[in-house]
Amino acid sequence: MQTYTGLVKTPLDAIILFEACRLGILPRVQRRLSDHERNNIQPGSVFVWDEREAGMRRWTDGKSWSASRVSGSFLTYREMEGKRKSSRNHHSSRSTSPQQKRQGGSGADEDSNGTQTDDSADDEDVSSSSGLHYKPNGLVKQSFSITTSFNQKLHLISYASAVPDPSLSVPSSDPNLAMITVPYDLYPDAGPPILQPPKFLAPYDIPVEKVAFSEDARVLDKLRQALFL
Repeated sequence: MQTYTGLVKTPLDAIILFEACRLGILPRVQRRLSDHERNNIQPGSVFVWDEREAGMRRWTDGKSWSASRVSGSFLTYREMEGKRKSSRNHHSSRSTSPQQKRQGGSGADEDSNGTQTDDSADDEDVSSSSGLHYKPNGLVKQSFSITTSFNQKLHLISYASAVPDPSLSVPSSDPNLAMITVPYDLYPDAGPPILQPPKFLAPYDIPVEKVAFSEDARVLDKLRQALFL
């Protein structure tokens, strides 16, 4: 069910995974996670899904999360300590205002823009006013969404530890994904600065010995020419 194991550091990393799924190299999530699959979420777990194909717009992992923070092109959340609310309390929480809901996470249940919503009875509601704290050694979650030129809505959720594990693969430097060439026109929302290579490359450093050798070669050529003359 998991799409990839590694670290998603940049939007390009996310789009490489989207493209790998499109090509059938990596699997896309087809349904909501089971309880067993939720329990197996760990640093490095990455999930990609197509909104229409999977029949879900929101992601639910059953964990408690802080309010979202914008981190570049990603929304980032930190895992919180908290108890699961009962169904009765959950229904009563729906009467709260949108502003109150935005104060805390809702079990990683996110809409297509990465915004958390309170839409599943399985979710945990964490409010900054509840006195709850970040979970020791808890997860950090990132969400990223994009719409393709074919109006295909793609989503990515990745999990990491507060101090990322350097041994985990990064899609943009993963040799197993090196063959992937991203078609820029398929992901117009990404924008050229994210995907396109730089328009120029810095000149290579020339070792001193190479320069000296080149000068010697030119002197020898002049001597040869003089001798033949």
